[in-house]
Amino acid sequence: MFIPTVRNQAEFPPQSKLDPTVYGDQTSKMTEEHLEINLEGLTVDKAIKGQRLFILDHHDVFMPFLRRMNESKSSKAYATRTILFLKDDGTLKPLAIELSLPHPGQQQLGAYSKVILPATLGVESTVWLLAKAHVIVNDSCYHQLISHWFEL
Repeated sequence: MFIPTVRNQAEFPPQSKLDPTVYGDQTSKMTEEHLEINLEGLTVDKAIKGQRLFILDHHDVFMPFLRRMNESKSSKAYATRTILFLKDDGTLKPLAIELSLPHPGQQQLGAYSKVILPATLGVESTVWLLAKAHVIVNDSCYHQLISHWFEL
């Protein structure tokens, strides 16, 4: 993982810096309830104050390009936000992944987003694995662009 893209989450829910007059409301659809089931007894507020919530945010970087990218019949992409929790053992545990697409009508109507939670059984576990795959692809693409293409 390209570490500089992971940063401490200081506010909740995550906010977009995209121009709302162009892209509409891009505020995350994640809720405290999505996260608190896996926060080891902490509230979201306590996890933020304790600097234990982090975000891998590839939402604003990808959202402006998704409509054009997804016009292709051969590929599909999502903008992603991943919330991570710093566990007592020093590892980061993914708590939720948000997959977002531009609104199917007009871009100014905001994002269509779905929050995916960790699962180990059934269809939900497959959806969780696919969501993680989208995050990995976005992280890899972002890393290649910043680390290699901008060096030219």
